[in-house]
Amino acid sequence: MAKHTSPKHHLTRKAFIQLSAAGAAGFLAACQHAEAPTDAPADTPTPPSPTEKPATATPDAGRGQPDITSRVVQTHGAEVWKDDALSPPVLRRMLDASITRLTGADDARDAWASLFSPDDRIAVKVNAFYNSLIWTHVPLVTAVTDCLQEAGVPADRIVVYDQTSDELTTAGFAVNREDAGIRCYGSDKSYPADNAEVGGMPISLSPALTECTALINMPVLKSHMLSGITFAMKNHFGSTQYPGTLHSGIARKIAALNALPEIKDRTRLIIGDVLEANLEYGYSFPYWEADYRGDSILMSFDPVAHDAVGLEILAQLLADAGKPDLSLMSIAEDCLAEAAALNLGTHLPESIERVELNV
Repeated sequence: MAKHTSPKHHLTRKAFIQLSAAGAAGFLAACQHAEAPTDAPADTPTPPSPTEKPATATPDAGRGQPDITSRVVQTHGAEVWKDDALSPPVLRRMLDASITRLTGADDARDAWASLFSPDDRIAVKVNAFYNSLIWTHVPLVTAVTDCLQEAGVPADRIVVYDQTSDELTTAGFAVNREDAGIRCYGSDKSYPADNAEVGGMPISLSPALTECTALINMPVLKSHMLSGITFAMKNHFGSTQYPGTLHSGIARKIAALNALPEIKDRTRLIIGDVLEANLEYGYSFPYWEADYRGDSILMSFDPVAHDAVGLEILAQLLADAGKPDLSLMSIAEDCLAEAAALNLGTHLPESIERVELNV
């Protein structure tokens, strides 16, 4: 899985948006997708100056704390892969660099402590989807839980979760429901009766999500046949009992799901895994597998900006491979626009401060 480096084409999200505005409507007309409601609120206003040091978050502050919601930090670790294994020391340096740049703190431990309290019950949503062979990497998740513990959060107040325990086991996670240490399990058959609603449809949210006070979202970057991209926001389909029921009208469903207070108000941090990625989905099992090996992670407070940068990365990788995909970008832009219309964040390139670091 070598990294694609041949720049045969160059088409970023910004270039795509400009192309659309200049007259690509004829091409895109073939892709009939839902538009944001005409009476939807405008995108999130431009955030404060990215040089301002954010205020300290409180346990119930939610995604809006610290107060910079459009900064997305992409940190590269040139030596993060050692043959086919990830290097824990390099992952840790990547996380330290990301969290200090994102928050403005001088010390990584202080940065984590400003976001999470020892009294929090922290849920870490990973992606271990059973129809896939690419998942959130266990060593990255372990590095995150180590950071939380060093910042004073007891291990037994942290739970790593996805839809089922079998999925987590297949993805390499050690399931632990009762023993001391970090908890890790799927919701399996413990979903309550319908306890939320998305687009007029009753759904059941994972107990790991509903019982937490703080949430860390750790998706892995993948293409998707219906939403264009599956990254931070779509990762929460796995926080529901029957994610397949949300695929009809998917752009609005993704936005509405992430607007639920259990997700929107509890999300403290988003850490996107681009250590591997899926550029081209399949039409039979495995629908997703790692066809790109990378060296970076994304970190943000804003799920829309996070996914907008993820889409730009995915589009550039496809262009570099000589396979630019305007239709994929178009449907992904629909999803971002729907989320922005619900004030979940910003998807406008000019409103996103993208920071790239190397460790």
